[in-house]
Amino acid sequence: MDTADESPRSALAINNRGLLLVRDSFGTWLIQGSADGLIYAAGDRLVWLLPLLERTPTDIRAALPHMPLAETPLTALVRFALTAWGEHWPALALDWLESGWPIFDVLDVLADMKDSRMLSQPLRDRALRLWLTAPHR
Repeated sequence: MDTADESPRSALAINNRGLLLVRDSFGTWLIQGSADGLIYAAGDRLVWLLPLLERTPTDIRAALPHMPLAETPLTALVRFALTAWGEHWPALALDWLESGWPIFDVLDVLADMKDSRMLSQPLRDRALRLWLTAPHR
């Protein structure tokens, strides 16, 4: 990458320790660490993006104002979080969906969640409500 390509087009702080989600001049989403300066493909490190779910979708959209959601790794992040271990990350992903985050790409995951005995009843109920109210089921 030459120096003209090194500056990100879009950047979003992932956490307060300097981890950034950046989009390079080629449109590739990367995770950049400020401490070590290393860069990783965002799609390969979705677990590192989970802290973004602790913010509201409105905050995230404001940080990436002219970026179509489909062009970000955030839809993959929501899908990943819905299938993550424990209750915390799936609950936050459901919060995003309930606040209006696009649901179409995760309908299959919601269908699995609503019937999963591995999840708590409250999570299954939330997944069922979202699945039932989704357009074009």
